[in-house]
Amino acid sequence: MFRYNLNSLYMGLNYKAIFSMGADSYLIDTEKKYKLVDPSPLENLIALYGLENVTKSLSRINPDGSKGVKLRKSYKNHIQDISGKHQIPPPKPIPMSLLDPGLSQMPDTIQQLSPDLLHKALKFEKTPANGIPGFNIVDLAMNDQHTLMRGDDALDNEDASLRKGKRKKKSQNYPDDIKRIHT
Repeated sequence: MFRYNLNSLYMGLNYKAIFSMGADSYLIDTEKKYKLVDPSPLENLIALYGLENVTKSLSRINPDGSKGVKLRKSYKNHIQDISGKHQIPPPKPIPMSLLDPGLSQMPDTIQQLSPDLLHKALKFEKTPANGIPGFNIVDLAMNDQHTLMRGDDALDNEDASLRKGKRKKKSQNYPDDIKRIHT
């Protein structure tokens, strides 16, 4: 009894004609006929082409069970002159949100804060008449000139000279310093 392939039935092929042609040919299209390959991949191709000596020299285990020639497991030496990356990075761990998609959909439980804690955290005091010591209200004002002067790229001349002076002092060697000579 023949098994029918649904894809072939759909294409309308004649199965009696296919099976009557024999096992040495395969009919894919009614117009074309394909023959088997010679030599067959089911044969021992290594023996057929005389490659036994090569396989014996490259085998990792000898027929008696002892270890054969130590071979490198990679082609790293052969591909070093080729540009690009030759080392495969280790796999990155899978985020837990991908492993458990329901985890990201769970709502965070919000605890109610005690009124005493809120009162302490949000307690404001009035500013003294003289202002806050050490705070300059000009720092809150913004205009074009003030913004340029306060930027990281532009420093005041006084600040720049002080910073340069500090750097010089740190890097200078003073003759008053006594250094011990190790003998």
